[in-house]
Amino acid sequence: MIDMNINFFKKIYNDDVIYHFTNASTAIDYILFDEKLKFSRRNNSIDPIESRKAIRRIVSTGSYVDRTRDKKFIDESNRLANLVEVLENSFNQICFCKNYMGSEFASENYYTQFQGHEEIFGFTKSRMWERYANNYSGVCLAFSQKKIKALNETKHKLIYRDIEYLKYTELACKKIDYISANYLFDVGYDKYKERIKQMAESSFFCKHIDYDGENEFRIGVYHEDEKCIAEEIRGEFHFGKTMLLNTEGCLEAIFMSSYANTKQKKSLLEYAEKLVVPIIEMVWEHDSFKPIDYKETVEFYKSITDPTI
Repeated sequence: MIDMNINFFKKIYNDDVIYHFTNASTAIDYILFDEKLKFSRRNNSIDPIESRKAIRRIVSTGSYVDRTRDKKFIDESNRLANLVEVLENSFNQICFCKNYMGSEFASENYYTQFQGHEEIFGFTKSRMWERYANNYSGVCLAFSQKKIKALNETKHKLIYRDIEYLKYTELACKKIDYISANYLFDVGYDKYKERIKQMAESSFFCKHIDYDGENEFRIGVYHEDEKCIAEEIRGEFHFGKTMLLNTEGCLEAIFMSSYANTKQKKSLLEYAEKLVVPIIEMVWEHDSFKPIDYKETVEFYKSITDPTI
């Protein structure tokens, strides 16, 4: 087995490369085949902080309690509460991991090796390999976020940023649990509406501090029926359900588990050659892993087993 060259790791150690974990069949049949990533509805998340709906009330405090609420005020309050629900229900997202920046690892004048620096990279996260890459049997795909943004800027109004990791009490302050009658009286409907959009968007990029090891970068978009693909499911066409992120020309590398089966490895190698990107086999061991140059390793074994090469 041939180890990956140190220059490869120096090249991908930057704040542009982001990593998406998935199972091998999804990578082969969809992501690499179509060169697109599928957005997921936020309200389908298994994290209740993201998916649970709040029962919103109109709340007033202090001297505002006795102020008269006419029909216009009640209508505006309800419209603001409905706006929050619409924003939450229509937000779609794709999640990635990032490198931990700050190390001298990639410096031209810094002599180093990969061993001992594993944890600064986004593709080495054990929790992600277990949870999202089919119990260590899947794939991690490295993309350039700059290329993704440039490629999709004319089709989607992308919203993207790093995830902020907070304690439960801090998360409670980020979520819009009620409509403030005080604030509506003070600033009026239009300004409150813009404030709610800002608050809701900010809340879409927060998770509990227990997840901070993911070091997540998230790309989001609000659902638009006209920007969804037509899908054929069991012989019937469905519209207005699925939005896709174009990744054509944005792939930087394929990280493949050593536990993937032979057919999957063959298919992933073919995609690496077609898309002209490195493919790294993550060879799991009892105490760590070895990142192997899979292309070079396959060619080496061919050369010693096939006398015609």
